[in-house]
Amino acid sequence: MPRKILLLLIISVFFLLCRNMFAYQTLVVDEFHASDEGSFPRGWESKRLDEAKSIYKVRLENGNAILCVHCKNKAVAIGKKIEFDLKEYPVLRWRWKVLTSPDGADERHKNTGDSAAAIYVVFPNGMKVWSPKAIKYVWSSSALPKHSTTVSPYASNTKIVILENNTSPKGVWIEEKVNVYEDYVRFFGNKNVRAKMIGIMSDSDNTCSEVHACYDDIRLEHVNITP
Repeated sequence: MPRKILLLLIISVFFLLCRNMFAYQTLVVDEFHASDEGSFPRGWESKRLDEAKSIYKVRLENGNAILCVHCKNKAVAIGKKIEFDLKEYPVLRWRWKVLTSPDGADERHKNTGDSAAAIYVVFPNGMKVWSPKAIKYVWSSSALPKHSTTVSPYASNTKIVILENNTSPKGVWIEEKVNVYEDYVRFFGNKNVRAKMIGIMSDSDNTCSEVHACYDDIRLEHVNITP
């Protein structure tokens, strides 16, 4: 076989292998760190940081670092800035468990709008800096059907997707996988967008109750999307 043809074959195989490897590439949002045990997770921020530090703490579970939130009658969100193209990393994975749910919570109404656990994906909204678009994936304490959707009573640009509800087992880790790109197109229509932040919140202020939940292994997964 001529050297030129052999070289072309080798290059073709190399690029094919690279493409297949890239198809399964993941972008780690956070796996949390054992060295942060008992402390607020590094790389995260909050508009109410002092309060957040008393609510969100890294814990060790069988030697593995996880993020736990435990609070009564409070609502404090945390976020990690991580910009990515939804077409490049459309799939979000994580695992979570709920130990205590806010009593009487229902995400559809302001006076009951608490969630046992929630992961947000936040997007820019043009010139509306203080009104970003967001998709909120929740573990609801209500009987709202799994995979049903609603809109936040506090912000119409925040769309809510119910992943777990009051039938989901407590104290058990559940793995989630969502296609944020498909959800974004469904809610907002635009097919070309970059996300700017991943957020977490477990809250219980509206129901004046208690919430205790844990999060771990938050990752974005690369999938090829045809324009």
